[in-house]
Order: sequence, then C-alpha cells, then structure tokens
Amino acid sequence: MVNALVVCRAGVGSSMLLQTKIEQICAKRGYRIDVTHGKLDDLVDFGGDVIVTMSDFAPEIEGKFPNVISIFDITNDDEIASKLDEFVSANSHGASAADDKKAVDVFLGIMKEQVNSFIDGIDYDSITAAKRLIQESEANGGRLHVTGIGKPGHVSGYAASLFSSTGTPTYELHGTECVHGSAGQVKPGDVVIAISNSGNTSELKATVSCLKGNGVKIISLTGNPDSWLAEQGDVTLIAGVKEEGDPMNKPPRASIIVEILMLQSLSILLQEDFGLNPQQYVKWHPGGSLGASIREGK
Repeated sequence: MVNALVVCRAGVGSSMLLQTKIEQICAKRGYRIDVTHGKLDDLVDFGGDVIVTMSDFAPEIEGKFPNVISIFDITNDDEIASKLDEFVSANSHGASAADDKKAVDVFLGIMKEQVNSFIDGIDYDSITAAKRLIQESEANGGRLHVTGIGKPGHVSGYAASLFSSTGTPTYELHGTECVHGSAGQVKPGDVVIAISNSGNTSELKATVSCLKGNGVKIISLTGNPDSWLAEQGDVTLIAGVKEEGDPMNKPPRASIIVEILMLQSLSILLQEDFGLNPQQYVKWHPGGSLGASIREGK
C-alpha cells in the first residue's frame, strides 16, 4: 500500500478537496493509495511514500521527500488523474497478500451484487419462449446452434457442449466465419442463439443478418434490451450487468457469468422436458470421473 500525504499552502480546505479527488480517482482506477491530508507542519514527521501538493509549493520540498506530485489546478480532475497515472507507472509496488485479498474481495463483492441483481430481474417467460422455439424447430427436423464474437464466442462453445450432453444436439457456429461460408451449416428452420453483451457488435450484426437471410430463427442473448440484437430476436433473453468487476469496468467478467447462467437456465428446461436420466447421460458422457461415478452408482 502506498501512503500519500496531501498538503497545500492555501490551507486545510484545499488539501481536503484534493484528497477527495485523489481518492475518487484511485477508486476508479484501482490504485492502492492510502491518502491523508494535513498541514505543512505535518511534513516534518512524514515517513510515507509521496507528497501531493500545489505547484506553488512543490519546488520548496522537491528533493526532500522520495516523491512529490505537483498539481497546478486542484479542480482539474484530468490533471490530477494524469499525475497519479505517472506516479503509479514510475513507482509500481508489488502488492502484498493483504492487498491481493482486498482486490479479490472487492471483485467478488461486485460479482455477487451483479449476479443477485440479474437473478432478481430474470424474465422466466422469455426462457420458456426460447425453449419452445427450440423444441418446435426440433420437431420439424431443425437443429440448434450457438454463436458469439470474442468472449461470448467462447461461451457459445461451452453452451453447445452443455446442451448436447443434456438432450439437445447443438452446434457451435463461428461468429465471423459464418459470413465466409460457415452459414452453410444451418438450414431454414434451424435456431441460432446469438450472444452479445452490447447487442451492437458489427461482426455479429453481419452474422445475424446472414442467418436470417437463410431462414434461421434467432434467440438473442444480450445485456442491452435496447440494442440491435434485442430487436432482431424471435425471442430475446436479457442478461445484463452494470459493473464487470474491476475499476476499468471493461473486460467482460460479470456479463459472461450472467450469460452463462441464462444459458444454463435454458438447458435445465430442455433437459427436464427431454427426461434425461443417468443411464442416458452416461452413454453421452462415459469418460472421466463423472462417467465412472454413474457406472459405479455414486
């Protein structure tokens, strides 16, 4: 943990304002900086890592402390953030075990909140509608496929395997290869589950448009109910989050989890209607400890 002291010649009010802004920026960026504010007299006993002050005072203390961050305008968030970025980049500290635990606990807390919010708002009728669309397709000789771009593309592989092993033969459809010939794996009347958190990914738009042009029914799985993908679905499943789990809020983490939970919920309904039992399941999954556990009656 980095220890920072904020002091300003203008007085405690200025240092308190600057402390608040630094703490807000650190929270957004995930910087582990413990920030306190004080008076100029507090510099005498300061043994921490960095002093943050205004540019009118910084030259007087530079060289007397390991690190001094000079801020020209304490109301300018962009300047403060830029100076903090420079400091952290130049003075990266290895995280302690306690810091690591704190970071993971924050992540897991966000995940718990987002997953619980998703569960509280889940639309059960839409899952049932998706199940019926798939069953109607199967009854007419149609097949189920799953596709996505990026991380949802990896989710589609898992979903295809899960559905196939629980009574609904399913095929993974490559999200970008679809428009380069792989659309030939589908036929009119098939159903494709298309996954995109934003629902506006350009590559998936091309894929879905191609599939609809080939007479395919679409189950849209997206976190954005107002998206292009949501509008294109014959059935639309909403699985969205507000926070992914880290300060950038960009890399998909929580959104992937709720997408998987939605697909697993759909798989439960299909499995129940299929009437899957251990004797049938082991025929499809004879290998590994799981297959052995069924054969041994465990």
